[in-house]
Amino acid sequence: MLHLGIIFFIAYLVGSVNFGLILGYIQGLDLRSRGSGNAGATNALRILGAKSGLFVFLGDTFKGYFALYLCDIIVAQTEILLFTPSDYLFLALIFSLIGHCYPVWFNFGGGKGAATALGALIFIDPYFILFPLLGFIFVFLISRFVGLATISAFSILFAQTFFIDHGIHHNLHAFSLIIFLFILYTHRSNIQSMFKGTEIKL
Repeated sequence: MLHLGIIFFIAYLVGSVNFGLILGYIQGLDLRSRGSGNAGATNALRILGAKSGLFVFLGDTFKGYFALYLCDIIVAQTEILLFTPSDYLFLALIFSLIGHCYPVWFNFGGGKGAATALGALIFIDPYFILFPLLGFIFVFLISRFVGLATISAFSILFAQTFFIDHGIHHNLHAFSLIIFLFILYTHRSNIQSMFKGTEIKL
């Protein structure tokens, strides 16, 4: 049980390193007080510029990958496992998302988790992101709504589990549903804005 707690603690702490807020503070502002009020890459792009937005996106993606990399090392060195190695990675993914969205260092106010989830999924299996990525691009080019494109991408992530070989990822279906619901929840303000007609296009 100790290794389980260590994995979740590490995943949360790595996920809670919010590049958008750090970069904003360096430039003398809090991203959460500007634009959409979100600390993610899209708001960083709007407020701080394209280079900063790209930096935040890559940073948040990398930390999702890095969190699972560290957890994979711990799992590989653990003799007795309660779950499959794949399950540990998915659980670590969820805790890294929680860290990103509710970072202890920033009064539990962070981003929405899409880039962090992307990095984690790349570590687990890059194949999983192919169709969601295509879906994101398609929806974004049509709507110019990043939030809608993100929700669509993660809905595709879940939907594709009905059609692809899960391989060693036995609980992929359940975890992808949890991830989708988490992303749906963090983007609830985007959904409300789209219904009101006040969502900002990129």
